[in-house]
Amino acid sequence: MSFSKLLRTLLYLTVMLLVIVGCGSKRNPTGGPEDTEKPVILGSSPAEFGELSNGLLEISFSKNMDKSSLTNSIYIYPPVQSKKLSLDGSTLKLKINEPLQDNTNYFVTLTTRLKDTRGNALAKNQTLVFRKGELNKSRIAGTITYEESIDSGLPIDISLLSADSLLVLSDRVSGGAYAIDALNPQVHLLRAFIDKNQNGRYDFGLDPTFEGLTDGKPVSTLDINLAYADSSKPFIRIVAPVSTNEVQVVFEENLKSYKNVSIIGKTPVQIAHHLLEKSSVWLLCDALESGEYTLKVQEAIDLKGNVSQNLESKFKVSVKADTTAPKVTWTNPRNGASVNSLSPVLEVHFSEIIPASNVQAKLISGNDEIPLEQLTSTGRIQRFKPKKDLVNYRTYTLKILASTHDFAGNKLKQDYELQFLPLKRGN
Repeated sequence: MSFSKLLRTLLYLTVMLLVIVGCGSKRNPTGGPEDTEKPVILGSSPAEFGELSNGLLEISFSKNMDKSSLTNSIYIYPPVQSKKLSLDGSTLKLKINEPLQDNTNYFVTLTTRLKDTRGNALAKNQTLVFRKGELNKSRIAGTITYEESIDSGLPIDISLLSADSLLVLSDRVSGGAYAIDALNPQVHLLRAFIDKNQNGRYDFGLDPTFEGLTDGKPVSTLDINLAYADSSKPFIRIVAPVSTNEVQVVFEENLKSYKNVSIIGKTPVQIAHHLLEKSSVWLLCDALESGEYTLKVQEAIDLKGNVSQNLESKFKVSVKADTTAPKVTWTNPRNGASVNSLSPVLEVHFSEIIPASNVQAKLISGNDEIPLEQLTSTGRIQRFKPKKDLVNYRTYTLKILASTHDFAGNKLKQDYELQFLPLKRGN
């Protein structure tokens, strides 16, 4: 065999050997198993309960997050109008571009709409608390009871809202008791339910639920009773005279509406005002004398649509006249705060029901008086709005005059003044 022929044979054998080795070393495609691990919050700067001194907040996650999932996934309370949200890998950055309210806790809620770059959402809604100035330490706590004992121990999704239904925080609890700390001093609406089929929402009739309003005290007690929707009709639990001019009618459940209410005694009783608050109807009426009366309610409808056509309940009156002066318990905005509007709605909470016609208020700035529109009728909350735009960066005072009085004629002990500053930015 010639040398050239031998060389060609060796080259051919070498190529064949390489092909055989290559075929024998095939591997599975790279990439590994599908990533289904949910991202978690690792920490924040400042740390939780820390000072938002410069309006800058950073929250770090265990994984890189998807920028497109930012939309409608993050809520801030109190509301912030001017802000910028951005994601840099695993770090969420929030920049607040407006003055923060002094001595106020700020709640940043991250919802399950927020996802990592592989589409994995947070396991649950989570709320982090920060502060501007002193940390508020108001608290809501209570027991948890269940209509069905089998539900005991299941996770309960809780949403805490402001009196005007803005989300404050979201949490998940379980067991026979709960507590929510580091709250601002205000009235809160608490909603809770058990997601039995784990579809991320409340299903009427299938999930047990609860809704209740706190009293706004620094330490509020609100017990949660998780119950299923039913078809039982509403009925009167008790009629409780508060004073000779005020009667509270308590139903076994919250009402949606009623058609008519009347009080029948030895002499006709005129009801001047009536107010529905959840499961209670409050009546302001002519002075009641000692003795027995009959209360009648027509077409009482509960939140589930169940109707009681005619309800009656007898009650006795042995109370004294109302001599307690009303007082202002809370305002929005808070005294001395700023508002991001030149036409703000000013909210004043009273300690008792006040007929709208009995409220005397004026809005002033220096020697100027600005005409006011009263937005609400008889109730514990009165809302006002200036009839013309206010001047930016100018201090205003809403004055509730001492001549303001309750239905029994008791007046405020003195004028109440709410100062605020319009700080309108942007369009």
